[in-house]
Amino acid sequence: MTKFKILIAISLLLFSCTALSSGINVKKVSEHLHILSGKEYGTNIGLIPINDGLVLIDPMPGNSHLSELDKIVRSIYDKPITFILNTHAHSDHAGGNEYFIQQGGKLVGSTSNLVGFVHIKAKSHSAIDNIYYHTKSNAVFVGDVFDTSWHPTFYAGGTKGFIEAIDAILNLGDDQTLIVPGHGAPSSKLSLREFRKNTLEWISKIRELDQQGWDVDRIMDDAKVKDVLEKFNVNNEAVFLPQKAFRRFIERTIAVVKREKGM
Repeated sequence: MTKFKILIAISLLLFSCTALSSGINVKKVSEHLHILSGKEYGTNIGLIPINDGLVLIDPMPGNSHLSELDKIVRSIYDKPITFILNTHAHSDHAGGNEYFIQQGGKLVGSTSNLVGFVHIKAKSHSAIDNIYYHTKSNAVFVGDVFDTSWHPTFYAGGTKGFIEAIDAILNLGDDQTLIVPGHGAPSSKLSLREFRKNTLEWISKIRELDQQGWDVDRIMDDAKVKDVLEKFNVNNEAVFLPQKAFRRFIERTIAVVKREKGM
């Protein structure tokens, strides 16, 4: 088992997970933070109490589970949902905005009026990635800049954007800061550093083979490529990536490499 997998496995043991409905799991991290996730998308949803209500981060458990999420939030805190934050604009994170706006929440693109939050913008997974650090819970919501259930997706920002985003996250909080990925188990800075190393190793290997003229089929068969890919399989799934997704990951990495080379 790789170091990255061991660190993720440890993090899974640290948080109790309760299924309050058939479609949504709830992790109570502390009095200052709950993390909810819908089984449909697996998006990590932040629930944070503030003086005048609640902050919801990426409230999208799946279209069929929005009312369930609303009921669960109300059962945990007898407070209104006042603010909605998104780590990025993709529908599996922002798709529940309208529902909760109709319930009285306000979508905000900045935390300037929220006490105890730090907001950093990056460009890695998407054109605009929002990183939110909540000081009381010592937790950072990083969206799909980091994913502990899938391979890295650094397509918007490329290598430079990925490094800058990860380093910005690592500069927040302290060594005990909880890193909440867009999907998958909450983790630590140790595992984030390992993810950074593995991702750069992946990009380097694909760049090397592409420069040698290898086509995608040949790259897919390379033992070293498979070894690096397996480092992201933190749940030790028998089939981590379907062949179509594996091919697409290589193709999109090659596109990033060529873009960075100015081709």
